[in-house]
Amino acid sequence: MKANSLLIRALSGTVLVLLVVGMTLAWYDPATGVPGRTFYLLWSVVGLLTLWEYGRLLGARLKTRSAGGRAAWYLLGGAYIAQAFVLIQLMDAMLVVTLMTVVWMSDTGAYLVGSTVGRHKMAPVVSPKKTWEGFAGGMLFAVGVSLVWYSLYWGGQYDGAIATWGAAAYDSHLVGALKWAGFGIVVGLAATVGDLVESKFKRTIDVKDSGGIIPGHGGMLDRFDALLLAVPVAWGYLLLTALTE
Repeated sequence: MKANSLLIRALSGTVLVLLVVGMTLAWYDPATGVPGRTFYLLWSVVGLLTLWEYGRLLGARLKTRSAGGRAAWYLLGGAYIAQAFVLIQLMDAMLVVTLMTVVWMSDTGAYLVGSTVGRHKMAPVVSPKKTWEGFAGGMLFAVGVSLVWYSLYWGGQYDGAIATWGAAAYDSHLVGALKWAGFGIVVGLAATVGDLVESKFKRTIDVKDSGGIIPGHGGMLDRFDALLLAVPVAWGYLLLTALTE
């Protein structure tokens, strides 16, 4: 049974990644940065489904709360979810894919390291399986993936330039690498906090998964929880550092 569930999780996860990346980059023009219509269609649908799932959970679990309390949950939670999907559609499509891979690999690194050597609980009440060792592994994966993206794609303007420009190009290249390492750090931190926020929300309303739309992964909130906080943090980091300019 466990092997079957792992297989289902792996297959559905692969299909999800291919679908999200494919629709994000379909008809994307790297010269102008203009995405295809599928980019806006995808993230609009994902955002609406996530909002619908959130509203459904609240409707089922907050019946005993006051009208004001319910309104606060709907408004604040809805705004938290909506802002991420609005900001995504204002970003370069390739940057969105970069951000997603950093977030997802941070989660993968945290799982692999935490399940292997994790001993010290990070947030035992909110998320009992999270460990500080896993957190460290996730951060290393996030920084590593960011630097890989910089080396293979975002730092392309320096290809062959160091030999031509000398020390000035080397210094600029080093600064760029440090900025992208910082991107991995802030996104990894935000992804972890975003995941903890959703875990706290689910414990508050007493549910295990936010839904079952993605076999083996749960609901939309379960899959995109880390992205909800990582997106605005990444957006702020881009504005402060002019990372992709």
